[in-house]
Amino acid sequence: MRILPKNWVRYLIVLTLGILLLYLAFKGQDLNKMISDLQKANFEWVILSIIIILIAHFLRAYRWNLMIGSLGHGTPSLMKTFHALIMGYLANLAFPRMGELARCTALNKSDKIPVTKLLGTVIAERVVDLLMLGLIFLLAILLEFKSLSGFLNEHVLSKFSGRIGEIILIMLGLILLSVSSTFLVIMIKKRKWGFTEPIFHFFSGMKAGILTLKRLDNKAGFLLSSVLIWVLYGLSSYFCFFALNATSSLGPGAALSTLVFGSLAMIAPVQGGIGAFHWMVSEGLLAYGISKTDGLSYALLVHTSQTIIILFIGSLSLILFLKESNRKQSNE
Repeated sequence: MRILPKNWVRYLIVLTLGILLLYLAFKGQDLNKMISDLQKANFEWVILSIIIILIAHFLRAYRWNLMIGSLGHGTPSLMKTFHALIMGYLANLAFPRMGELARCTALNKSDKIPVTKLLGTVIAERVVDLLMLGLIFLLAILLEFKSLSGFLNEHVLSKFSGRIGEIILIMLGLILLSVSSTFLVIMIKKRKWGFTEPIFHFFSGMKAGILTLKRLDNKAGFLLSSVLIWVLYGLSSYFCFFALNATSSLGPGAALSTLVFGSLAMIAPVQGGIGAFHWMVSEGLLAYGISKTDGLSYALLVHTSQTIIILFIGSLSLILFLKESNRKQSNE
């Protein structure tokens, strides 16, 4: 895939945003204490956390395979799907949201499954994950209301009051109006511009992918894997608490809240949630009496360990994929 100059500009903008968030998160903190705490960390718990995350990734690949199998183009091997998934995570470290297209392109090349249909399954998968995150958020509010109510009031609700809140709402309204207007113009001018047919095929492919949720042969397996993925994410956050003295006393409720804060941060359009993850998680841990510095130490430990494993496993997956592609081309 050729990277156009405008994509490099977008890449630099989001990278700058991530670095700025990272700077704001760590500004004024005791870096020497953080380095000392990380050096004394119990990395056995970090390794256990990484193993749990890898199991969650395998479950994601298994769940995606259930959806792909309903498309009518055959079902790739679980390892192929896993490699494509991890390659997508690797791509997200460079270009936000590029991972979804990257993993679909990989399976298209290896198993000749249409990219548009695969993208439809990814969208359906994201909708399910969004619903799961919403349920986890409600559960966190119910179980951790005392700890989270003050945080939400100070850091979320207060932002929508006064002049700043009016500006934010106006900006959101303008963005919605812009998107709606663009879509309306495209629908009006589609025949004149001569891309009615490509758009039709694109959306019909996406629709086929999304509708795989209705055609699933193993709905129980899909539902169970969806729940287990998020349970494993929560366990990963929880076990990492024990790696640092400052967070070792935190319980499952705090891990549930941390999972919500971290997941919301990863939605931010920056490479691998850099900066956003550190800021959101450290701010959220303030609600549990964890200092900003200690919260950043925890966020840095979690984010760095997971990024390193994606870089390692993702690079290995990419090498294996390229090797297999070259072997196929040689045989053909």
